[in-house]
Amino acid sequence: MKIMMRSRLLTVMLPLLLLLTENGMVAQALACTTAVISGSATPDGRPILWKNRDYGSRLHNEMAEITGGKFKAIAVVNAGSRSSVWMGVNEAGFCIENSLSKDLKIEGKTSGPGNGTLMRMALQTCATVADFENLLKETNNSGRATIANFGVIDAQGGAALFETGPKQYKMFDANDPKVAPRGYIVRSNFSTTAQELDANPSPAELSDVSSSDRYLRACGILELTASDGISVEEVLRQCARDLSDEQGNPLPGSVNGKPGTLPTRITTKNTISRTTTVSAAVFHGVRPGEDPRLTTMWTMLGDPKFTIAVPSFVVAGVADDLTDERGGEIGEIAITLREWSLTPDKEAIYSDLLPGIWSDLWALEDRLLTTTLRAKQRWSQGKAPVQEIKKLHNEAAQAAMKAMSKELQEAKTIALAKPAPKPPVFNDSSFATSSN
Repeated sequence: MKIMMRSRLLTVMLPLLLLLTENGMVAQALACTTAVISGSATPDGRPILWKNRDYGSRLHNEMAEITGGKFKAIAVVNAGSRSSVWMGVNEAGFCIENSLSKDLKIEGKTSGPGNGTLMRMALQTCATVADFENLLKETNNSGRATIANFGVIDAQGGAALFETGPKQYKMFDANDPKVAPRGYIVRSNFSTTAQELDANPSPAELSDVSSSDRYLRACGILELTASDGISVEEVLRQCARDLSDEQGNPLPGSVNGKPGTLPTRITTKNTISRTTTVSAAVFHGVRPGEDPRLTTMWTMLGDPKFTIAVPSFVVAGVADDLTDERGGEIGEIAITLREWSLTPDKEAIYSDLLPGIWSDLWALEDRLLTTTLRAKQRWSQGKAPVQEIKKLHNEAAQAAMKAMSKELQEAKTIALAKPAPKPPVFNDSSFATSSN
């Protein structure tokens, strides 16, 4: 089944990939957006961790099982690679993600684990936020090549962000009202320590700081939802899929915008969901005393605008549709849908496919959310039922794959129905040969 699906995907994608190769894939800067949300700010008292991963030259992501350490884990990795991870959770309920922050770089050569390697180490060895801080203390002395904001939550209610350079770090506790008065901490690609700012800088203080537009947009979304508690559903849909204009106003017809029609062409330079977004995850933790194995990683392979979130658990392993050394198949379909929608300069998307994709995928995602959250609440009364969890994860992945395959076929049908471009017209003189 998998080989046949891969063959069909390659048949559809090959002409497009050749076109991308001919035109040259422009390397894009990393542009991740993240948030750490304390259980005090959520309706059910469980912490949430979120990351949109942007890396234009690393399109192909997959989920992988990480073994060989104290704890088993699942994580999003670059396809075919296990040496570094970019967001993940282990069986102790410890979750981690990061956003690049180049302003934490120091002069001189650095050595030791980089951002992705450190996160792999953390998943293999850490059970709590305190354990991660101890890892940072140890590597302060031995050395790191890290320049990142690391967000972490654990099964004891811990929720914190660490702005981390090669030889130092600063912790921001999302449970401390002095640090996080609304119960959450947001970061994009800057650090407040390097910029000499408070933990929650104002728009005026960020006027000249790169990536501050995404930081402010995420803060604005969470601020609107905080009064009733910030839910997993809201972070998945409203943060990960946000589309806004240069002033931070949600586009009409988008998930956060007023009813209306999407612009034909959407520039994503200032939005959270961008043309360079390659995957995303929202981690839904547990309350203290609950089985940490119920910690849920809602995984989105591919651009969140073109994909669906699948509930994942360490004890369930990784469903076949999410893992492959060339890229998880659900993500590969999302890549195809997004690439078909890209403008020639790769800085914007044409929106004609989005309404249909959202209508289909989000209806299924809503059902997956309802089913999973109800099951999680039921399971939280005792020890996690491993076989039930595996069944839920695998059935969710299968449903997601079926829905994504349907979207691919519909998009292909739409593309084939469009009029073929007119053939080029050549001047006869262009074929004349000259003699010497």
